Amino acid sequence: MPENPATPLDYFQRVGHTLIADGVPEVIKRSREILRMGASQIKAMAGGGVSSLYDPLDVTEYTFEEAKAIVDVARTWNTYVAIHANTDAAIRMWGEAGALSVEHGFFIEDETARMMAEKGMWWSMQPMDATGEDAFIFESPVSTAKYLEALAGLDKVVALARTHKVKTAFGTDLLFDPELAAKEGKFLAKLKKWYSPYEALKMATSDNAELLALSGPRNPYPAGPLGVVKPGAYADLILVDGNPLENLDLVADPGKNFVVIMKDGKIVKDTVN
Repeated sequence: MPENPATPLDYFQRVGHTLIADGVPEVIKRSREILRMGASQIKAMAGGGVSSLYDPLDVTEYTFEEAKAIVDVARTWNTYVAIHANTDAAIRMWGEAGALSVEHGFFIEDETARMMAEKGMWWSMQPMDATGEDAFIFESPVSTAKYLEALAGLDKVVALARTHKVKTAFGTDLLFDPELAAKEGKFLAKLKKWYSPYEALKMATSDNAELLALSGPRNPYPAGPLGVVKPGAYADLILVDGNPLENLDLVADPGKNFVVIMKDGKIVKDTVN
């Protein structure tokens, strides 16, 4: 619905989770507000989504000028912009504007993958299933149709990213349901369809840490570097009963196979001693 200026902000906007802005002056203002509230980076809605009912997958959201303004604000705060986008056109435009991470990106084409590699852009991919017990379920058939359309391009995009050596991060998009958090490891194990166990584990640890480090001084982990094992590093370590470099499926059942978990230098699980 068209915005009514007299209407109070909804919950997501009040807490700064998502802010709606149109036009260059307004996106600049909102981007600065988000960063002043402590955001480590900005995520812009650059194109249509699956779960949202009122933006078809094919749309590109914001103009180049608006996109460039958001990127410019992030740069003044020494951090970066990640984009929610699926279509090739949206990703290409935002890439030219300076965004550094693409979340989802199910419709990336060859030339855009090449551009992403040249610009050092990241692709944050999600190894989702179209059917089966891990397929996402939506209340609306509109979202279900968009979900299936998006996943139809996943194999192609993985191949393009590997061909052009696009920096790739691991994600799941498991949102809004606390019970889904238990499936994080199961989704990581799904990467074996395209990647070796070493590549998958590296993606979820040191590669993801490299992406997050683009936030520079806005880094929310000031205790030390992420994704490395060395003195002074941010100490999140897992001891696995077995060798995930040989059997990636071990990470699919962390309750059984993760026998020691260290978080921020403190042991939070120990079934060995």
